[in-house]
Formats: sequence, C-alpha cells, structure tokens
Amino acid sequence: MRAENLGLLLWGGVGTGKSFLAGCIANALMEQEVPVRMTNFARILNELNSSFSGRNDVVDRLCRYPLLIIDDFGMERGTEYALEQIYSIVDSRYRSQKPLIVTTNLTLGEIRYPQDTAHARIYDRLLEMCVPISCIGVSLRKENAQEKLERLKLLIG
Repeated sequence: MRAENLGLLLWGGVGTGKSFLAGCIANALMEQEVPVRMTNFARILNELNSSFSGRNDVVDRLCRYPLLIIDDFGMERGTEYALEQIYSIVDSRYRSQKPLIVTTNLTLGEIRYPQDTAHARIYDRLLEMCVPISCIGVSLRKENAQEKLERLKLLIG
C-alpha cells in the first residue's frame, strides 16, 4: 500500500470498529518500526493554534510520518479556518504521495456529493487517495454497555 500510495477511508456508523481497525494497522506497522501518527482534527487544530513555530511546521511534521491516520474525520467544526487547515493537511499528504487512513461517520454519499466547494476540494482528494471501506453493524460500544449492565444486575441482584 505504501508503494502504491493507497490509503483507506473507513466509513460507517458509530461504534462499528473503524478506529479499532485503524489502531490495529498502526500497531502492526509500529511493531515493524514504521512511524505512524494517529490523531484527529480537533487535536491537530489545537496543535496549530498553540504552535509557536507556525502552521507550516505542524503540517510538515504530520507529513513526515510514513502513515498518518486521521480519526473521526468530519466531526470537527466546519469553520472556514478549520476547513482550510484540513485541506492543507490532506493536500500535503496528497502531494507528498504518502498514504492516509481516515475514519469517519460520514456516509459515502456525503463524501462523494459534498454540499459546497470547500468540502469538495478535500473529499475529492481523499477519494483519490483512499479506498472506501464500509464498516457496518451494531455499535460495539452499545453491546459492551449492555453486557456491563447485565453483569451489574447480577452483582447487585
């Protein structure tokens, strides 16, 4: 995937294992001593806002990783500033031909047919860089919560 510059776009409902799968890929690569960064845009925006060295340094640092994983894509505030930063990072990965894994609760339709040009510029690059993979099923978190509730009932009962 690295040689072909193929990334993944893991999309689907909440709790379907997208972040877990991305984390498993990151762990497997790190065991092979491949540097990986897994983050989300909320953290990236915080880094950008608190960086003394400047926005370009933060973007450059993110692009140095052989693999960048962006978790919960699309959950960030859709401000003009945020969209500009997201575009900058996605475009930098695109231009440097380094793979990207993105997890999102957005539907494939929302990604393929964005409502405005700002999102279209980002999503178009993502769809060229990343193979979309649907993650479907019930929320594993809801199932885990239900199991915990049943265990608690047994302990209290």
